[in-house]
Formats: sequence, C-alpha cells, structure tokens
Amino acid sequence: MAPRRDAALDLAIVLAAITAAWALTRWLVYPALAIPDYAPLIPRPITGFLVAWFVLHWRGALWESLGLRKPASWPRAIALAVALYAVDFAVSTWAVPWVASIVHPAQRPSFLAYIRGNVEGLVTWLAIAWLVGGLCEECLFRGFLLDRIEKMLGGGAAAIAIAIAAQAVLFGSLHLYAGTFAFVYASLFALTHGIFYVAGGRNLWPLILVHGSWDTVGIWSVYAG
Repeated sequence: MAPRRDAALDLAIVLAAITAAWALTRWLVYPALAIPDYAPLIPRPITGFLVAWFVLHWRGALWESLGLRKPASWPRAIALAVALYAVDFAVSTWAVPWVASIVHPAQRPSFLAYIRGNVEGLVTWLAIAWLVGGLCEECLFRGFLLDRIEKMLGGGAAAIAIAIAAQAVLFGSLHLYAGTFAFVYASLFALTHGIFYVAGGRNLWPLILVHGSWDTVGIWSVYAG
C-alpha cells in the first residue's frame, strides 16, 4: 500500500499547488495587472511543473524517469511525433466540428489578437508555447500526473486507461476559462497525447515537439492573420 499512498500524496500536493495558483492568478494577480479574465492562466501549469519537480526530487527521482530523456531512436521519436500530429489534425478536422455543433464555442475576444503584426508579441508567445505548453504541460500532465494516478490505482491495464482519461480531464479543466467547448477540445487533445505517451514507450519528446509545433501554428496564424 505504501507506493499507492505515496502516489496519492504526490498527486494531492501537485493538484493543491495548481489550485492555489489558479486562485491567486484569477482573484489577485490578473486583476491587479488589469489582465482580462479570458486570458490563459499561465501560472497554473508552471506552478504544477515546478512543484512536481520538487516532489520528484523529494522522492529521489528525476524527470528522466517519466520520459524526459533522450529517445533510444530519434527517427522513431520523430515518426511518432508525425503520427501524433496527424491524429491531432484529424481530430481537429473531423471530431472538433462535431463537438462544436453540440457544445457551442464561447464567443469571447481573442487575448492574442494584439500580436497580429507584432513581432515582439509573436516571439513572446512562441516562447510560452514551447516552454509552458510543450515542456511544462507535457511533463506535468502526460508525465507526472498520469504516472501518479496509475500508481495510486495499483497499476495494470485498467489503471493505465483511467490515468490516461483522468489526466485528459485535468488538462481540459485548465481551459475552462474559455468555456465548455475549450474544455472538451483540450481534453481530446490530451487524450490522444496520453495514449501516444503510453503506447510509444513513455518518452515525452515526441509529445513536446507536437505540442510546441501545434501551438506555434496557431500563434503564427494569429500573427499573420
């Protein structure tokens, strides 16, 4: 029972940190800086990543143990990344419009609209896309949270399936500030990434490459639009 109890404790610590970061950002930091409530709450994944890093150190482990390590084969890792990007594209092209017909996207201003033609804004958000979206979110959700949920449930096929689904829901919850549609869309994105993470040998680099690239395309489309 000790490993399961330890995993539950680790999970509780990190989720509490993310919740605290949400509360501070939503009710204190953003209002003080006059940042609108439809802006991404970036401190949450950063805080979660840093606290998860602390927990790993406390347990005598490294991010390498969760997949932030050099792939055994870069050609295979790149092939996995290409396959995952294709799946994400397919989901975005065919599944998301169907979801949108049921759960209508919230009509809110785009927080990124100011980067249109703004090189400094473009560079800033590309850095955020890769460091926060690509690195922090993939390590936190597909690496740490999936692993701890699986261990808390005792391992095995059922535990893995539940862990993949649970981390997807948790990731989707980060996007509730943009409405129910954003929650569902982000959850689908996280679900495909969780499946590829487990099926692809639990290496995070293909996921980081896809996440960063996906966000880059979206940010560039705003900048160039």
